[in-house]
Amino acid sequence: MIKEASPEIDVASLLSDIAHTRCKRSYETLFTFVAPKLLSFTRKQMRDESLAMEVVQETMLKVWLKAHLYDQSKGAALTWIYSVARNVKFDLLRKTKHQQDWVQGDDLWPILHEERDPDALPPEFHSIVNNELENLINNLPAAQAEIVRMVCLQGASHQEVSDSLGVPLGTVKSRLRLALQKMKEALDE
Repeated sequence: MIKEASPEIDVASLLSDIAHTRCKRSYETLFTFVAPKLLSFTRKQMRDESLAMEVVQETMLKVWLKAHLYDQSKGAALTWIYSVARNVKFDLLRKTKHQQDWVQGDDLWPILHEERDPDALPPEFHSIVNNELENLINNLPAAQAEIVRMVCLQGASHQEVSDSLGVPLGTVKSRLRLALQKMKEALDE
């Protein structure tokens, strides 16, 4: 539950002053009182200092621009500010998730100017991965393990495996899907 401001600070009056007279002194008082609380609250939720600070900054800007939308009859002023912060947080998370899918020029730089050596990993790494993969496959039921070896390690198509084993194509796909799911679960553990 969000408590309303202490008696000496009337958040609702400050919002009213900001909305009706664009009072910078009221905004400064409100900012000084609310911003640290918002930052603490947002840090706990986002666990990223820069995103938390961005949420606070954007929230306080929206409070300045939209103070006229606060309706005292619908709830406490501090609760309204926290709901603005929540909406800002969601917008920011949506925006950053969308931007993660973008390809940036800096991301391409090493690809364009460096040739990648496929064997650059140390040989020990390959043996560790191969051993782990073999252990995962050996823990599968025999029918599933056989299909995984044929499809994933030998590169056979689903139809080729179906023809080779004499089982329906749907069975090959089902066994492969179940096997890969079991392997994923084993890796997650």
